Amino acid sequence: MRRAASLILLCILCVTACREPLSREAFVKGPGPYEFSVPMNDSTVLYDFDFYTRIDASPEDIRALSDLPLSITWTSPSGQRFTESVFLPLQGRTSFFSRQIREPYRAGISPWEYGDWTMSVFVPVSASVPGMRGLGLIITKRPWDTEN
Repeated sequence: MRRAASLILLCILCVTACREPLSREAFVKGPGPYEFSVPMNDSTVLYDFDFYTRIDASPEDIRALSDLPLSITWTSPSGQRFTESVFLPLQGRTSFFSRQIREPYRAGISPWEYGDWTMSVFVPVSASVPGMRGLGLIITKRPWDTEN
């Protein structure tokens, strides 16, 4: 009996240990464009997206930062495209020569088509930020029944 209980407990631990994590992130170095693979296969969850970056520059350049315009193109698994323009606030935790930024982009997304999406992010050359190390995307899954 004790052996059967141990075997059942081991099976439960193995099954729960193999779950997909609730969040994942990717960082693309350099000035862009930035392309992210966005798996949205699970119809039982909503998806939240945050952008993050780090800017290493002089204190004067860091103080002058405001917003960064981004052109974002979503490509669905079937190839349909949707493009939008947003502004990424460049506010965040600052040290003398660096600023770390993490800003929400979209929350509570349920795609009209489930599968592997692609997000392409472009920064206009005229708006490039000296010292920007790249752009990262955090994808978080949450159950339908939770508020933001």
